[in-house]
Amino acid sequence: MRRLLCFFIPLFFLANAMAATEKKEENVITWIQWDDPPIFILSGPFVGQGLLDVTQKVVSTRLRQYIHKTIEGTVPRVLKEGEKKSPICNAGWLDTPQWGKIFYFSKPVFVIPSNGILISSKHVEEVAKLRPYSLQKFLDAKPNWKLGVGRLYGEGIDEVLFNNNYTKNPKIITISTSLKVHEMLHSDRIQYTLGYPFEAVYYNKLLKSDHEVEYLPLTDNAQFVNVVVACPKTDWGKKVIEDVNKVLQDPKVLDEIKAGVDRWLIPRDRDRLTEPRRAMREKFYK
Repeated sequence: MRRLLCFFIPLFFLANAMAATEKKEENVITWIQWDDPPIFILSGPFVGQGLLDVTQKVVSTRLRQYIHKTIEGTVPRVLKEGEKKSPICNAGWLDTPQWGKIFYFSKPVFVIPSNGILISSKHVEEVAKLRPYSLQKFLDAKPNWKLGVGRLYGEGIDEVLFNNNYTKNPKIITISTSLKVHEMLHSDRIQYTLGYPFEAVYYNKLLKSDHEVEYLPLTDNAQFVNVVVACPKTDWGKKVIEDVNKVLQDPKVLDEIKAGVDRWLIPRDRDRLTEPRRAMREKFYK
């Protein structure tokens, strides 16, 4: 009997220790960030002031029941960890059917204008006749212009890039980093690129060139897109998203996040967001 007791007592404590460890791990959220200003700003004069830097901080400080850790990664790393069902989350993702197979999504944390043309202000009048703008119009009307791309840009735009065989097209240059793309744009080594309006604002502030870059919306894609918090499709991820949604019910939280977005938008683009923002709150936060 004593031998049995000696055997079971250590097992009892071991089981309790394992259960405590599992419970502790359930209370830890690891947030993944990637260097893509001003979405996340990991270095330089505006470090920590990106749209998702602010979103993550606003949400995580109100999830007091969790321990929060942050690691630096890449967008492919986020997808890989999501597929592995790792206990990681991201403060801003796009709610698409494809990614919905991997992640649970929160209610929208904010809404933004979709990717469009980013072009130097000195060229804007020259392309005004192309309104309403589409990427194919630019490619056809400006055969001597160079389009710089650094990534894929989502439904609509990517189809145009693939249809134009963008990796081998002399009118389209693939550039390794966002910073390099914008340095070339500001120095007129390329005449336009693709991206969000807040990217134009960030690099205008950072590079301080003579001609600022402007954003032109495209007809190739939806005008606006909702941004959501994403966690893996596990019981843990579902619980975290439920808790995030509770936090987002507070209008003050959405207002703080909105302020973090507005800092990187010019007044014209803020005005364009008035109706989409009203519609988002009415639909998801009645």
